[in-house]
Amino acid sequence: MKTKLPALLLLLLLPGAARAAEPASVADANKALVRRYFDEALSTGRLEVLDELVATDFADRTPGAPEDQKGPDVIREAQKRAREIFPQIRYTIGDLIAEGDKVVARYTVQAATKETESAPSRKIEITGITIFRIAAGKIQEAWIINDQIEMFRQLGFTIEPPQQAPPPQPAPADQPASH
Repeated sequence: MKTKLPALLLLLLLPGAARAAEPASVADANKALVRRYFDEALSTGRLEVLDELVATDFADRTPGAPEDQKGPDVIREAQKRAREIFPQIRYTIGDLIAEGDKVVARYTVQAATKETESAPSRKIEITGITIFRIAAGKIQEAWIINDQIEMFRQLGFTIEPPQQAPPPQPAPADQPASH
């Protein structure tokens, strides 16, 4: 009987240990997926990881995003364009909030431009918030808001209000004809 007791205890403990390694809830699993998106794909530049994290019919709902493009390539192309300007990009998550099938991430983006002969490298640090919709263990949709005005300010751009056109002048009154 003594030899069977340790084996029974081990069998009883293994299922509990396996459950402890799994996320405690769907919300935790969704947050873990979003964390992997930032940490393993975006921050490292390992964009092939997006195929594991993003649905093939993913839709970017960000204002101005092309509506006819779907899937991980949407993010991959946007990240490639960003890395042409900022070869090194790092994302740091500040908050992850999950409810239902949505995860909201508040994060900081740190990046630096390439140094060229005519311009030194410029560093930026901006904040962003993205709302993700998760289904079937993959990111299905995202609404992305980044502080682009702050990014342009840090890059040295200035914003000026549009020049106001002078108010229209009244048409000259008809002059009487001289004889």
